[in-house]
Formats: sequence, C-alpha cells, structure tokens
Amino acid sequence: MPTTLHADPSGITLRLGLIDRVLALRGDARILARDIAAIAVVPDGMAAVAGVRAPGLGVPGARKIGTWRRRQGATLAVVRGRGPALEITATDGPVRRIVVSVHDAAARATALRAALEGSGS
Repeated sequence: MPTTLHADPSGITLRLGLIDRVLALRGDARILARDIAAIAVVPDGMAAVAGVRAPGLGVPGARKIGTWRRRQGATLAVVRGRGPALEITATDGPVRRIVVSVHDAAARATALRAALEGSGS
C-alpha cells in the first residue's frame, strides 16, 4: 500500500505505506483542521526539510523519509527527489509540518483545501 493523504472536515491524515512506515520508524500522522495553518506547494521538497533526523532515512539528494526535529517543531517528511512537494503546516500538535512528494502538488493542495471545507475529498 502506498503512502496517501486523506482529508475531511475534521483534519488531514498522512497514512504511511508499509515501506515508508518501516523507513520512517513511525506510524501515521494526523493534523486536526483547527490546527492547520497552511497548505502550500514548495518547489523543492528536499530543501524544505531541515533539522536533525530522528528517526528516519536520509539519502542526500534522493530521499528523506521520517521525522526531522528542530526548534520550531517536528517535520514528518516523505520526500523523494528534488521535485515539488506538498507542505502542510500546523499551529499545534506533535507534528508541526508534513512535507510529502506528490505527482500534482498544486491540484492536490486545492483538493485538500476543498475537503477540509467539506466540499469533497
């Protein structure tokens, strides 16, 4: 099963696929709708993930899968390559940012916003 993002009016859930779950050394993550500050597209997902990896997999220039910690909070990353990625920022919770590579980041960001508003998934 691949890693997927699901949204509904109550929040966004990142469901890690089996391989990503093993490499990240963690389970799924959920950000409640009331805690979502922004949903944005970043041009380079690899560059958007910074901090100390703990735990997870980091292959320079190729993959970042796992948790990156820094003073501003933890980032959960599932990034492959240097392409565009979806960035979800939270105001509260154990995960302050999710950065995930998706095929059409702009369209997916629009779909997530619409699902949070209750007009689709």
